[in-house]
Amino acid sequence: MSLCLLTVITPVTLEDTFVDWLMDHSQIDGFTSIPVSGHGASESRMTLAERVSARSRRVMFQLHLEQAAAEQVLADIKSGFAGTDLHYVLSPILEAGHLEQND
Repeated sequence: MSLCLLTVITPVTLEDTFVDWLMDHSQIDGFTSIPVSGHGASESRMTLAERVSARSRRVMFQLHLEQAAAEQVLADIKSGFAGTDLHYVLSPILEAGHLEQND
């Protein structure tokens, strides 16, 4: 079984819509969301305030999935969110686990 980490970075304005979409997707058991700032050469997509502060507010979502599920979710994202300024990375996971708290 190959595991993947799917990272998707969205504009803040898309956060609620993307959360709802992820919650409704049958192959997703859970995910993490984190507020982040984007820095780079894509000034044309930045607001005036973002240009002044040299950062673009974004939300990063991370999903830990089996590779086949990750590829399907990514295909669904590409078709459902085309043209919405999303950035994604699909990476292999070498190891993952959960450490339980000892009571």
